Amino acid sequence: MSGNTTSPLGTRLSNDNFNNGQGIYVNGVVTYAVAWSISAPAVAALVARRAEYEPLYNKIQDKNTRTKNDVVAHRRCREIYEKELRDFHNKWIDGNDSIPAQDKMILGGRERDIEPSPRGKIHSTPVIGQRALDGGSIEFWVRVTTDQTRPSMHPLADAVECKYLIVPKGEMPPEDPDASGIKTVVSKKARFIISCGVKNAGDTFYGFFRWVNLTTPANSGDWTTKPKGVVIA
Repeated sequence: MSGNTTSPLGTRLSNDNFNNGQGIYVNGVVTYAVAWSISAPAVAALVARRAEYEPLYNKIQDKNTRTKNDVVAHRRCREIYEKELRDFHNKWIDGNDSIPAQDKMILGGRERDIEPSPRGKIHSTPVIGQRALDGGSIEFWVRVTTDQTRPSMHPLADAVECKYLIVPKGEMPPEDPDASGIKTVVSKKARFIISCGVKNAGDTFYGFFRWVNLTTPANSGDWTTKPKGVVIA
């Protein structure tokens, strides 16, 4: 397999695309490190660099509060991180025969075969964070595991799907995603907003969530078992 894939995280990516890409990449590596026979210290070093990089990325998001030193620190760390990702990919991923071709594609590698390989079944549910915003909207962020601190998409998923119902105050929440009147939203981003309208202020938003494979729906994950509720502001 050597030479068939390249690191997906190039220097020409925008900061947002790089940050999202490295998150997907590291999530995949952490999830499958044992199956792919990747050295635990190598994985730990990659995770440590990610932990250093992401706060610097978050710090430069607000142009009103970031400083010149913040921008310089982010740029320098990204340069180091990019090199380490390329070195890691070349050593542990590209020529690793323990990794199926379709899984290399999950990490963002490019295959010479023009026929895309199918991705496997998703066997987990997303971890959901949510908060009500003024004006009747609700912000959501999804994560793969509870020990993550930033939004991230599952490496086998294209998007996250939410089925929700707005329930008047005092009424019971829906029991399952197929409840009468349920609405559906699909987001390709790990952080997204659903507008419920100011007319529903005081009512409760209840949502079920799952990871979605858009090309092969049968490989999508299961729904969360209990609806996440939040009062609309």
